[in-house]
This record gives sequence, C-alpha cells and structure tokens, in this order.
Amino acid sequence: MKHRREIDGLRAIAVLPVILFHAGFSWFAGGYVGVDVFFVVSGYLITTILIEDLEAQNFSIVRFYERRARRILPALFFVMLCCIPFAWLWMLPQQFKDFSQALVAISFFASNILFWRKSGYFAPAAEENPLLHTWSLAVEEQFYLFFPLLLLFVWRFGRRPVLMSLLLIMSLSLLLSEWGWRHQPSANFYLLPFRAWELGFGALCALWLSGRPQPSSAPLASLGLGLILYATFAYDKVTPFPSLYALIPVVGTALVILFGSPATLVGRLLSQRLMVGIGLISFSAYLWHQPLLAFARIRSLETPSWQIMGLLCVASMGLAYLTWRYVENPFRRGQVALASTRRRLFAMCFVGTGVFLLSGLYGHLNDGLPGRLSEQAVLLAAESHNRNPRRDECHVAGSTPVPECTYGGGTLGAIVIGDSHAAAVIRSIQQAMGDERLHVLDWTLASCPTIAGVKSDKASLAHCGNFVNYALEASRTLDRDAPLFIVNRVTAYLVGPNEPYAAEELAYPNHYLSGPYSTRSHEYLEEMASGFLTTACAFAQHREVFMFRPIPELKKDVPLYMARSLVFSGEVQRVSVTEAEYRERHRLALEIQDRAVRACGVNIIDPLPYLCRGGRCWGDIEGQPVYYDDDHLSESASRVLIPALRQAFTGPGRSMPLSAHDG
Repeated sequence: MKHRREIDGLRAIAVLPVILFHAGFSWFAGGYVGVDVFFVVSGYLITTILIEDLEAQNFSIVRFYERRARRILPALFFVMLCCIPFAWLWMLPQQFKDFSQALVAISFFASNILFWRKSGYFAPAAEENPLLHTWSLAVEEQFYLFFPLLLLFVWRFGRRPVLMSLLLIMSLSLLLSEWGWRHQPSANFYLLPFRAWELGFGALCALWLSGRPQPSSAPLASLGLGLILYATFAYDKVTPFPSLYALIPVVGTALVILFGSPATLVGRLLSQRLMVGIGLISFSAYLWHQPLLAFARIRSLETPSWQIMGLLCVASMGLAYLTWRYVENPFRRGQVALASTRRRLFAMCFVGTGVFLLSGLYGHLNDGLPGRLSEQAVLLAAESHNRNPRRDECHVAGSTPVPECTYGGGTLGAIVIGDSHAAAVIRSIQQAMGDERLHVLDWTLASCPTIAGVKSDKASLAHCGNFVNYALEASRTLDRDAPLFIVNRVTAYLVGPNEPYAAEELAYPNHYLSGPYSTRSHEYLEEMASGFLTTACAFAQHREVFMFRPIPELKKDVPLYMARSLVFSGEVQRVSVTEAEYRERHRLALEIQDRAVRACGVNIIDPLPYLCRGGRCWGDIEGQPVYYDDDHLSESASRVLIPALRQAFTGPGRSMPLSAHDG
C-alpha cells in the first residue's frame, strides 16, 4: 500500500481534539468526534490492504491478524502494564475492582460491552476511568473479526456485490444509530452495530479508490476538513451522538481521504512534518492520554487546574513518541526477539493476554483488594454504595414503564413521588411509619420533575410527563389517609446542576411545558415554577402532601473525597457548604414550596436542622458519611431523618409544622 502522508496528518487532526476534549478544554467540546475520524481512517486503511491482497490473490487471514496484533497489542499491553501500579496505589476498592474488570474485558477486546453494561446513572465517573478509551479499540477489533471474512466471501462475486453489501451494512447501521440515540443512548455510543457505518465509510473510500488514480479537488478537500473542524468546535456533550449528526465529521473525513491529494492545500497542510509526526504517534498518544488524565483526577482532591491538564497533554505526546519508537516500531518490524516470528508473536500475545486476564480476575474476585488500604478508608469509601438496595429494580430510566414497587406490608401507608432524591429517602419514610403492616408506594422516575404534562426533547426523559399525569389520576383512587411525599431536586431543573462535570447542562434546560427553551430565561423559570406548584396542589386536593426542602448539594462526592483525603494526606477532610450558600442556591425552590404552603396547605419537611450545624451543612455526621455521592442521601441518613419524617404519621391531623426557615 502506498504511504499517504496526508492520512498521517489526518490522524493528527483526529487525536489532538480527543486529548484536549478529555482534558476538559471547553473550546474542544466536540473533540470526541476525533474517534469517528479514526474509525473512517481505520476502515479505509485496513480495507485498502485487504483489497490489495485479494487482487493479488495472496490474502491470508492469519497474516491479517498477525499485522493487527503487531500494530495494536505491544503498545496496548505496555500502557496497561504501566497503569497497574498507579491503580494499586491510588484507587479505592470499588474503583480498583472496576479497573480489574476492564483488564479482563480488554483481554477479550470487549471493553466496549463492559462499559455499556456499567453505563447509566451510577456508572463510575468516566473521567476517572484510565482504560475507558479502549472501548474504541474493541469496536474496531470486533469489526475486523467479521469484515475480512465477509469481504473474502463476497469478493468472488465481483466489486458490485461488495459495494451493495457494504452499502446495506452501512445503511442499517446508520438507521440503527439514529434510533439508538433516542432509545438506547449508551448502547448507541459503545456497541459495534451502531458504529459499523463509520468504519464502513472508510471501507467505501478504499473500494472507490482501488484501481484508479488518486483524485484531487481542493474545494471538496477543504469542505471535508471544514466539516471535521466544525463538529470539533460546534458539538458538545448534549449533541445526539452518534446519529445523523455524526455524518458531518464522517463525511468530512471521507472527503479528505478521497480528494485531499498532495496537490491540494489541505493535502499539503496535512503533509507538513509536524502533522505527520503527530499522526505517526497518534495511536500511542491515544493510549497514553486517558490514563494520565484519569490518574491525575484520582490523585487530586480538587479538580486539577487547566495548567496541569495541559502539561499532561504534552506529557502524553512525549510518552507517545517514546512508545512509538521503542515499542510500536520494533514489534511491528519484528526486531524484538519476543516477536521476531509469527509463532513467537502469537505466543507473546497469548501470555500477555493471560497475565492481564488473571490479574483482572484476581482484583475482581477479591472486591478490589481492600487490604491495600486502611480499614477506615475502606469504610468511608463503602458509603458510595450504601443506597436503596432496590434502586435498580424500582427507580428506572424515563423511557421505561415505572414498576410501582412497594416497600413494606400489604396496606398502603404512604406514597413517594419524585426523582432520584425521592428514591434515596423512600426507605427512611418506610421506617418512619413504624408499622410493618403498611407499605410505601414507590412512584419515582429518574430525572423526572413532579410536573404534570412536562415534556422533554430527550427521549430518555419523554415518559416523565405522562407518568406524572398517571400518578395524579391514580392518586384519586387510593386510600386518602396515606400521605404523599414529593421529593425532587428542584433547583437542578430550574437553574441547572452544580456538579463540575455537568457544566453543559447549565444553559440548556432538558424539560419544558409550552415548548423547548434554549436558555433558562425568566419565562422558563416562571413556567416550571407554576408547574411544580400546580401539580403539588393537584395532589393536595385528595390527600395530605409533604414536600421535602432541597437536599444540600455539596459538589463533591462525599464518601470518595473523605476516603481519598485519608489515603493521600493521612487525615479525613470533611465536605460542607454554608447555609448561606444553600439558601442562595435554592432560593427559587424554597419560594415555590412556600407558595405551595400558602396556596393549598402543603406541608414542609426540612432536613436542614438534621444535616447542618454551626452555619454549615455537612456531608457526614460524626465522621460517618450520610451521602453516597455529592447530592443523594445514603441509607445512613435514615437514622438522621426518621425523627422529622415520623411527624408526618403522628400528631393532630398528622400535620407537619413549617420549619424555622418559613417564619
């Protein structure tokens, strides 16, 4: 295959935005499209080699996989090996267990399946997963398990059947992707059937270019590069992806491959020595960047500065060069004794895979090897998983029908409606009833504000409004002596979440009533406030209603922060916000609830007297975390909240007095 320097430069255009995106540089909010550029380039290069072998009638599937092994495995194994000691030293047990599972999955080129299975609301933080980026390698290798065999079979019938087969696969995959972002976003992102069309685009380029001179078109090549750059800077985390939106960078890459010859400005730009050099080390740079960034985030109690992240990006390029020179090239050329022959190479791959497989199984089966750390650190970290044990069963995503779980005996004693904050306290409400014959009805739905008729342009949230409408109707038929508790993260719906990783959601609201909003305008806030108030009062027509004051949001994962502070500094550092910060952050939510008290007699349950001391709201009580992340109460909070909740089931008329805040 003739070497094309401009393709090396295209690899540089792919890898740099990915690295800068993962480092958190906001200008590269769409930098993840670099992976899609890689897919197209990979499809083109591999298919070109396959076609050349088929035309020369010397295609060998064994030789094909030998080339793939020499290209991928030595550098991958080296980076994985370097990750293990840092994971051992710095990871808490559950994170080390997740890391161990990744070692196992990578051994089978199935890490994309692992990360898909573990994705969702309680997925480990992606930014702290040093091996997360291997999902794309898994997608490629899965594609190359079947594609060479398919091409070999269809090739005997001529080029036209190959073209038609390729177009059919691409069309089905693209349609599946467009369906997937609406209904199965995690599967759509990680799994091959939703991504195959991108690799297929590259294969299509190879098929079209084979046997003919390289065409040249400066306008089309410039358009292609422009499309890639547009997606890099215009897309962000809320862009549905992959979907039809992915056609922009994918088609752009195809245009550069097809028409970006050295005679064009784009071809000359991509063929510059610096661009070619970055492209040559792009695979190793891709391998190195995520572990460096992830371990920096794990080791830092605070979010690393942009200067540190920038230095790590530079370091990833330096390590990439060394790996390319001393690992990639020698193994690819057979200059290393361990891989000097095909037999030795396959033996090395078998042994290496076995080492990582067994190491991963050992870490997984031993629950992340907690003996590496102090008992106190292990106990603190364990609170991250001390949440409602029926949470996955009963608190589902918005596109799934609500299962309507019950907690307790056979007689209805209370109803809880809301989002994940409601799911976090439902067992506390069950315990507060104090009667084993009674049960709590679970009407909770992930990321669903309790607003009748609320809508969303996100498919995963589209069921919410209908669910609240159903709950209103069903409530009229249930025992009216059972109080109803409304628990929502109201402020997040109004002004946006305050976690550092959720910055993209600040400006763009996910929910609406009359129509979508592009900003959290005054009109939007009024509409949502009216929706919360009207719905609460509608429930209050049929039964006593209790609304939770907002749970303090601490912006840091409480148990992990406390555990890591102990591991890294030798003493536990607590997490808190001031009550003044709390009241400013939740001002609108507090006003809505006060209006509900005045308008329809809704009662208020205020957790602040139980979570706040000395003007601050704490993430722990006497050293015991009462959150399982930054804003959800853990099961340990039950003993704290039960006295407040018990008042809902006792006293004259079971009425709940206003808190001191209400005056």
